[in-house]
Amino acid sequence: TRRSSDLDISDLYASILRIDVDRPSHGNNYGIPEDNPFIHLPTARPEVYAYGLRNPFRMAFDAATGDLWVGDVGWEAWEMVYRVRAGGNYGWAIKEGPGDVKPQRPGPTPILPPDIALGHSQAASVTGGMVYRGSRLPSLTGTYIFGDWITRKFWSARFDAERVLETREIAVGNVKPICFEVDADGELLILEYGEANQPGRIYRLQPNPALQQPPGDFPRRL
Repeated sequence: TRRSSDLDISDLYASILRIDVDRPSHGNNYGIPEDNPFIHLPTARPEVYAYGLRNPFRMAFDAATGDLWVGDVGWEAWEMVYRVRAGGNYGWAIKEGPGDVKPQRPGPTPILPPDIALGHSQAASVTGGMVYRGSRLPSLTGTYIFGDWITRKFWSARFDAERVLETREIAVGNVKPICFEVDADGELLILEYGEANQPGRIYRLQPNPALQQPPGDFPRRL
């Protein structure tokens, strides 16, 4: 959560940073890429690439496009996912996803809406996922897959170059996802913390064969 009350970028809080660890400069152990969006703004930290996030939890690059996706844990009403844009302003604490929080100074760039917003009737602590580029689950190839730690639900989102076209729930169970990764073949893995005497585990999504079966006859007597 931000330390300061305004959407300024004079510090590094609530921001996604972009640095060059191979070219240290100005006494730091890193350099600043010349195409960072705020490098020439005197009141900004030049490391800032995007800002206005509340509590980003897990981000990952799309291996095919290089797009960066991040899950952002909300406050009282919404959970958000963003496909991060250079200079993107994601609004906290003026906005919580599509909802209003409180008026403040808006920052140097316009507030962008979330690419995905889920109300707290569906999600309560989003865990950012990954764009799936594997082959085991062909119906999900090319979709962004993410989950929720509280409700234990999972979703896939189809998108084009500009926006998310569709978000649908694909699974719900007992797994509380804390991270998504891929194996050596690019297949999706879901990680879960251990609790009490239960060790942490790694899971895969599996197709449900029951979904392929035709529905049975509706009972005429109950």
